[in-house]
Amino acid sequence: MIPTDPCNAFVPGEMATVEPNKNGKLSSLTFAVKELYDVKGFVTGAGNPRWKNTHPAAQTTAPAVEILLNEGATLLGKTISDEMAFSLDGENFHYGTPLNSKCPDRIPGGSSSGSAAAVAGGLVDFALGTDTAGSMRIPASYCGIYGIRPSHGAISLKNVHPMAPSFDVAGWFARTPDMLARVGSVLLGAGIPEFKVNKFVIARDLFDTKDQGLASKYGAFIQRLSRLPVEIVETEIGKPDFSAWIEALRNIQWWELNQAHGEWISRNLDTFGEEIRGRLEKISSVSRQDMEQKKLVREQLTRQIENIVAPGTLIVFPTAPGIAPLKGRSIDEARASRLNTMRHTCIATIAGLPQVSMPLLEKDGCPIGISFLGARGQDAQLLAAAKVFGKS
Repeated sequence: MIPTDPCNAFVPGEMATVEPNKNGKLSSLTFAVKELYDVKGFVTGAGNPRWKNTHPAAQTTAPAVEILLNEGATLLGKTISDEMAFSLDGENFHYGTPLNSKCPDRIPGGSSSGSAAAVAGGLVDFALGTDTAGSMRIPASYCGIYGIRPSHGAISLKNVHPMAPSFDVAGWFARTPDMLARVGSVLLGAGIPEFKVNKFVIARDLFDTKDQGLASKYGAFIQRLSRLPVEIVETEIGKPDFSAWIEALRNIQWWELNQAHGEWISRNLDTFGEEIRGRLEKISSVSRQDMEQKKLVREQLTRQIENIVAPGTLIVFPTAPGIAPLKGRSIDEARASRLNTMRHTCIATIAGLPQVSMPLLEKDGCPIGISFLGARGQDAQLLAAAKVFGKS
């Protein structure tokens, strides 16, 4: 067990420690899980103390966690999540903000902030989180670690607290690409192949920035790619902008969250932090007609992106618009930042495609993730890509 929690990564008051079931591919490794995963004998708190106090302990352990225990890994505890996993910031009103150990005055990113903090701070070897609208990818970028959002449905979400099921995925963090791949081979049930790519598609509209220092770093990275013996093309993924992507994501997400937990949320709004409460008050405003119309938009956008990405082709773009924002922002600043961030996260979410974030750049001493997005089912190839680019 961890005697102290210097990163404020773990849910206060308990350490959900579970010894491995047997030896295996992950023997001697330690991990943590976001407070959305069921662990037998512990309440799944979803980032909110009242939820935790009004729900029973889990009777079974989530299959994704059980797989890791069956391969010899030791669970050290549950990590802090944003309330109901409804944020990209990582600041929990009740439990505080997990530490971004690379940039302590900046936010860690959410909602898998505790898992990211535990990995970045060296408290565990790897950690499970979830990603709906960016909750694996953004903390990975801000905290300078590796994180993957797999293809939708690639890993079981049974006995995992739902947020928006048609977008939700299980993901994991690690400090090195080798560890990311090692865990991935277990969770995906597949070996990691040799890295092979025929084409890189540069998402030009996501590399564009008014920050000249950042622009020069992006330019140098793209030049590095251009020296590889592969085809390089540039395109604007979100033409004319990403508003259709974000609106579709938000409407479907709000509808599904309201279907899953709306009744409990409406009775307990007073227990949520102000910023998240303000958005939870709106989730019931999406009608079935709104949701169905946005599902048609999602299908159109998915076809659009699948015409670009195929096995052997990777889309390349910054995981987030820049380095992690400073702590202490106003609610209005946080909302504006979140919309800008969702331009970078909406593609994989809408289309259900795998995306890996790699800590390949820095600015002012803070990390910036670069993402590769692949075709559906190409998760292992993304892990192979991370191994190559993480070492070069």
